[in-house]
Amino acid sequence: MAGLSFRHVEKIYPGNVKAVYDFNLEIEDKEFIVLVGPSGCGKSTTLRMVAGLEEISAGELYIDNRLVNDVLPKDRDIAMVFQDYALYPHMTVYDNMAFGLKLRKTPKDEIDKRIQEAAKILGIGALLTRKPKALSGGQRQRVALGRAIVREPKVFLLDEPLSNLDAKLRAQMRTEITKLHHKLATTFIYVTHDQVEAMTMGTRIVVMKDGFIQQVDTPQNLYDYPANQFVAGFIGTPQMNFFPAKLVESGKSGVAVEFGSHQIKLSKPMQERLIGAKEDYIGKEVILGVRPDDIHDEQIFIESSPDTVIEGYVDVLEKLGSENLLYLNIDGKEGYTIARVDPRSSVQVNTTVKFAIDVKHIHIFDAETQQTMLSMDDGAEKK
Repeated sequence: MAGLSFRHVEKIYPGNVKAVYDFNLEIEDKEFIVLVGPSGCGKSTTLRMVAGLEEISAGELYIDNRLVNDVLPKDRDIAMVFQDYALYPHMTVYDNMAFGLKLRKTPKDEIDKRIQEAAKILGIGALLTRKPKALSGGQRQRVALGRAIVREPKVFLLDEPLSNLDAKLRAQMRTEITKLHHKLATTFIYVTHDQVEAMTMGTRIVVMKDGFIQQVDTPQNLYDYPANQFVAGFIGTPQMNFFPAKLVESGKSGVAVEFGSHQIKLSKPMQERLIGAKEDYIGKEVILGVRPDDIHDEQIFIESSPDTVIEGYVDVLEKLGSENLLYLNIDGKEGYTIARVDPRSSVQVNTTVKFAIDVKHIHIFDAETQQTMLSMDDGAEKK
């Protein structure tokens, strides 16, 4: 078992093309770390540097307190599961799983013992005599995992292993990989562009963009306390709604967020979370962020929160069974605002409806830097 330490790690390709900038991260033993971000953000490059498949241009990488910058991939005690599974088509499942162990001159009885144990964990005992072409996508994925398990590595690296599976099988395999992590009790580093995978699997998530780390935190803290507008928009489905707005005075000592013809008064706890002195942010151009879950059409919510009521024209209504998604045209915002409401909501399409915003959960970002202007809620404890 092993922890990892990235210290100012960078990857620079010929022509001074930087793929990863000043990557600093401490991964504890037995953690399940997920690197997430859009295509081209540097997450797979980072994983390949851990594997030794990409040379580290600058900085230091430690695995189990051992500097591995110049250590060959075969000597790093890691196992990698690729997006395309990389199984040998002419070999049986058994031989695919045994191949790496045979290269290491592992005794036959030990090879068989490890393969049988891995097959039992993954439920592929009946597939050991088949070849990859006779397997489904999910079965091939299990074989690729099994080949990694028999190595008994210190670190598992998984590079978008579920991207080739259909939605139902992807959900099933997410659960299987999470269970596998608990059973093996070893360090997992998982790369994905799918924020749902990241939120459901990782103990901590590393959000990347353009080669830089944007934020590292637990899934819930990323959702509740995004450090900037990019993280706020990337984490959460449907994504957060963003309104160009301005902070203005409201009453004697109050503060409100103003956009279009709407004004939402901030509660006292929310005002206290604003970073800096009041004179610094009054009149400031900001981006107001509101998650679809925090736009309410219930009459009781509207009546109890008159300072946060807005109006929106319902242009599209999506009935999803467990919820309804409303696509609203709201003054002061280009494009749709999405609200997630109860499936029993009486709201109809092509009507103008009043909504109330849950001001306790709004987000405010600096319009210029896109960084959050809110300190973490004093009543919350970050983990």
